[in-house]
Order: sequence, then C-alpha cells, then structure tokens
Amino acid sequence: MISVFINSLTSGGAEKVVLTLLERFKHSGKTLELILIEKERFYELPNEIPANYLTDYESMENGILKMPYLFVCAFRLKKSIKKPGQIVQSHLLRASFINVLAKLFGSKHHAQIVVHSRINFDHKPIYYQVIAKWIYQFIFQRADSVISICEVMKNELDEYLDLKDHPMHRAIYNPHNIGEIQQRAKEAVQDFDFHNNKKYIISVGRIVKGKRLDDLIYAFQKIEKHHSNTELIFIGDGDLRGPLEQLSTELKIQDKLHFLGYQQNPFAYISRSDILVLTSEREGLPNILIEAMACGTALISSDCISGPREIIHPESDLSRQLKNQIEYGDYGLLYPVGAIDLLARSLQLLLEDDTLRQEFIKEGFERVKDFDQVKIAEQYLRLFN
Repeated sequence: MISVFINSLTSGGAEKVVLTLLERFKHSGKTLELILIEKERFYELPNEIPANYLTDYESMENGILKMPYLFVCAFRLKKSIKKPGQIVQSHLLRASFINVLAKLFGSKHHAQIVVHSRINFDHKPIYYQVIAKWIYQFIFQRADSVISICEVMKNELDEYLDLKDHPMHRAIYNPHNIGEIQQRAKEAVQDFDFHNNKKYIISVGRIVKGKRLDDLIYAFQKIEKHHSNTELIFIGDGDLRGPLEQLSTELKIQDKLHFLGYQQNPFAYISRSDILVLTSEREGLPNILIEAMACGTALISSDCISGPREIIHPESDLSRQLKNQIEYGDYGLLYPVGAIDLLARSLQLLLEDDTLRQEFIKEGFERVKDFDQVKIAEQYLRLFN
C-alpha cells in the first residue's frame, strides 16, 4: 500500500508532481491512496484512486489554525494507517510534518518526505533561525526516507539540517509526462493571436514578490525599441499582477505586454513563444524550465538556488552562483539574480541569434528525457522495494 499525501490539489508544481506519480504508480500494480489535508482543488482528483481528507476545511487560510491542526491531523493520519510498513509519501512541508508526527505518535508506517523547496532561515532573526532549524532537524532526521528534488537541494539539506548520515536521503527529479506536454503544446490557443512576423517572450507562474517579474518588465523595456516586433506574455496570476500592469503603463510598453491569467493549458502558449524566462530569486527544481524544453522553447533563467543551474548547465559546478556575467549553459542562458542589464543582454542574444536559440532547443529535447515520468517513477519504485 502506498499513500501519497499533500496539503490539497490547489494549483502548483508539487500538486502536478503528485498526480503524475500517482498515474505512474497505478501502472505498477500497487494499491494506492491519496491523502489530503484540505478540500481546495484546482486539479481534478485522479480516477480509480480513493481520496482521504484529514479535515473538512476548504482551505486553512488562518495561520493560527495550522499549528494545532498539525497534531490533530497527525492523530487522524495514524488512525488511517491500515497496516505496519505502509508507505506514506508526503509532499510539501505541512503534510511532511504531519507524516513524521504520526510516526512519533506511534504509527508503524514508513514516512517518506519529498522536499520541493529550499529550506534556509539565515535571512531571519537569530532567535527564529535557532528555533526553526532545531524543529526542522528534529522532524527530518526522524523521517524514514527523505527525497530532495535535485542534487543541489540534497547537498544543502545534508549540511544545513545535518542529514549527511541519514541512511535514506536521495535526490530524485520531479517526474514529467513529456509525451502529454508535447501533445498539449500542439492544441489551439483561443484567447490570444500569435503572429508569424513577431517574436514572443513568455513567463509562466505565480505573479508574486519572490518571482521578481518586474525585472523582466524593466529588461524588456531596455530592448523593445530595437526589437519592435517582440512582445511579452505573462501566464499566471497573483498579488502583484495589478502593480505590474501599472508599471508597464508607466514605462509606456503596455501595448506589448499581455497578462493572460491562469491557463489550463500553458504549454500551447509556451510552444508558440520564442523564449521562456524565469526571473526568481529562489526555486526548488522549477518545473516550468523542464516543460518549456519539452515544448521546444529556448530558456533564460536567473541563476538562483537551487534548481535552474542543475537543469540548464548540469555539468558545471552546481554550488556556483553568478555575480556579474551571463553564462552559456548546455541548454540555455543563466544570468545573476536581479541583474536587469544582463537579463536584457540575454534577451538580445537569443532574439538576434537564431542559430544559438535553435541549438538550445535541439539540445533541450535530449535533456528533457532525464525528467520523463517513467524513468523517475522507476527510481521511486526501486526505493519502495
């Protein structure tokens, strides 16, 4: 029995990973169950796999509730465990805390936690650092197995949470249904007209502070006068959408920017764009870079901790972070976080050099095979066995 456990099925990368893994595990003949804390849902529940909710809440937006409900849900998870040795694989931090707490409360299951984002408190006040680090060490060291979604994240967790001696800490990439992505990329776009005589830059994801999307708008403004046939598309939504739309108006480039909101099929937009840009100040293993490679779109990414370098330039020193230069990776361009001038230069390079752009696209089709769902699911199944 394998129980896959996550906070909810709201929109997000970890939620997509869970659904992809469940689909692959189903083909292995394993008995499966989906466990959720809340009923909020963007994605549909998977067919033929029972869903077990630990609360009746649609979404626990009240932060005061979340702490006591860790313990309530841990007891409920313990009661739901059907037999000793049952594997409970948890995704995202709240579910993972509950997973390990249920074990501490006496459950005899195998608690496997999958870490999707960087864990580091060095930017917090010292008292917060000490307390949070101790809590995370306590929980993570008591999990039966820990999966980091890239090597950089694994290495950092080994040092930061002292997991070097954990017998079951592994790095396994997120799984992607490459065939489905490429098929959906061919579907028609209904609400936007792509023109053959224009080039398109696209950003896909939440429009929130840590994504630094204003950097992309400022960089675009620097190059748009010399690339008058280029336009910028944002797929996604968030708190900063209004301010960014206002910024585009202030910079007098609003006619070339398109905020299209959430789309059920972002791949159709990505595949019709020339360049996908990721501007984040931190990421785990950003799924969107992998999906863009599958769609045949060239990549530019900030060299943020932890995943973009591992995707775009895997043979380089993965602990390196750019400071004042652009780096040509095997599968795209990297630039330093927040370096607007170098981002603008990166955009110019790929807009003006069709040969380089096509080379990145060609190599990306090979690289994306490393993230195929079948290959990744096999790694998990071997670990279960």
